[in-house]
Amino acid sequence: MKLRRLYIDLLFLFVLIADVIYFQKIKLTILKFLGIKIGNLSFIDSGFKAYNPQNIIIGKNCSFGHYNKIWAFAPVTIGDYVQTALNVTIVSGGHNPSNYEPLDNQSVFIEGENWIGANVTIIGGVIIGKGSIIAAGSVVTKDIEPYSIYGGVPAKKIKDRIPSDLVLSPFGWYKPQYYK
Repeated sequence: MKLRRLYIDLLFLFVLIADVIYFQKIKLTILKFLGIKIGNLSFIDSGFKAYNPQNIIIGKNCSFGHYNKIWAFAPVTIGDYVQTALNVTIVSGGHNPSNYEPLDNQSVFIEGENWIGANVTIIGGVIIGKGSIIAAGSVVTKDIEPYSIYGGVPAKKIKDRIPSDLVLSPFGWYKPQYYK
């Protein structure tokens, strides 16, 4: 077990080195080798960390900012065209406050076409609806409705979001599923 952990730590060190020299393809190849399923044209910025990478699925055309962390004690599924700012943390796990036993049903599902602001924390057992936006600094502890804007600690609905027929991503313009 210690040898496996050392091996994984060394591979994440290579990811860090790839960050420094900006070899995105090398970084994505190593992350895929570690077990993360990553869709085409996705981009992961420097400082990315993951625990239990085999529990992580990332869709196509996703863009993750600096220092994002995914602690995947349970499955984490991220749909297509998700964008995050820096320092987003996803923790798909939790404990019973009485006896500290791990909780069931702690997966995180981000449906896609979402914007997640800087320093957002997403706690296990939630679904973030398609096309929703999470304001910077929020803590998501409950499901987020599709095409809505949430913010705060804990995150609460601010208003509905009217989707555009075209959306700009780091990979260019795309037509949201809402209009297909």
